[in-house]
Amino acid sequence: MRFSETLQAHEANRIRRDSSSRRLHEARSLAGRNSYFTDPGLTVFVAGSMGRAEMGGRSEFDPFIVSVKTFTESEQTQLIRALDDLVAELKYPPLSNRDYAKVYDLGSLLRNTGSPKDDNENCFATRMLLLLESVAITNSTTYEQVRDQVLGQYFRDVRGKASYRPLFLLNDILRYWRTFCLNYEAPRHDRERPWWKKNVNLQFSRMLTVFATVAVLTVEEVRSKGDFLPVCELTPIQRLARALDSLADEGLAAGFESFLNDYEAFLCWKERDDIGTMAGDDGFKSSVGTIADRSSDFLYDVLMHSKIPHVRRKFLVI
Repeated sequence: MRFSETLQAHEANRIRRDSSSRRLHEARSLAGRNSYFTDPGLTVFVAGSMGRAEMGGRSEFDPFIVSVKTFTESEQTQLIRALDDLVAELKYPPLSNRDYAKVYDLGSLLRNTGSPKDDNENCFATRMLLLLESVAITNSTTYEQVRDQVLGQYFRDVRGKASYRPLFLLNDILRYWRTFCLNYEAPRHDRERPWWKKNVNLQFSRMLTVFATVAVLTVEEVRSKGDFLPVCELTPIQRLARALDSLADEGLAAGFESFLNDYEAFLCWKERDDIGTMAGDDGFKSSVGTIADRSSDFLYDVLMHSKIPHVRRKFLVI
C-alpha cells in the first residue's frame, strides 16, 4: 500500500479532514456574502488548523488578507472590522494575535523578502503561511495570483540553469523553523502566556508543516515553480506521505503509522479542557517528550534516507 493510501485510510485523520472541509465551506459561504471581501483586489486565506485540514472542537480561525491593489487607511480599517465580524459570526474565539490583523500588500510581501522589514512587518510569516498551510476563503483567482507571484520570487533564478536547485525557497523555509524555535523562547518565563502550548505546537504541527515540505524538496527533483505548485495544494501531512511515496521504502511503513497516531494524540491533547493542568504534570510532560522525540526521529530518518542524493541532504546542514 502506498503511504498516501495509508493516510487516506487513517480514520482519525479522515474525520478531521471532513470536519475542516465543512467548516471551510461555512467560512466561504459567510465571507462571500460580505461586500468587503468580494472585491477581486484582495483575497482572504486561512492558515492554522483549517489550512492544515486538522480542525477539532477547540480550533481557532486564522485568517489573513492580502491585497493586489491599493486600499486607503480607512478602507483597511473597515476590512479588519469586517474580518472580526466574520470571526464572531463563525463563533470562533477573537483573533488571538492582533499583529497579523492587517491588510498585506502583495508588493510588500515580494519586496520585503530577505530585508529587515520582512520580520518587522510580519511579511515573512505571512508569506510562509501562504505557501505552507493555507486555503482560500474568498477570491480564489486572486489567491492563486498572489501565491503564483510569491513562488515566482523564489524561482526567479531558474532560467537557463541546468544545475538549478530551489535553495532560496529551502533556506527561507528552514529560516522559518529557526525563527519559531527562537521566538518560542521569549514567553517561557511569562506566566501570563501559555508557553507550554506553543512548545507542544512547535514539536508537532510546526515541525510537521516545515519538514514535510522540506522532505518533498529534498526527496524530489524540484526545479521550477510548476514543480512546487502541486506541493502547495497539499496539507503538510499529505506532503509527508508524498515524499514517502517517492522514497518507496516499505521499511518506513510502521514508522509512518506510528507518526500518524502520535500526531492525532497531539491534536487530542489540544482539545482537552484540562490541558493547562495536565501541562504541569511531570508524567504528562514525559509522555509528550517521548512522543515528540519519536516523531522527530521519524522525520529525521526520512530526510537522511540513503535514497536521497547526498548533495540534497548536504544543503539541509550547509
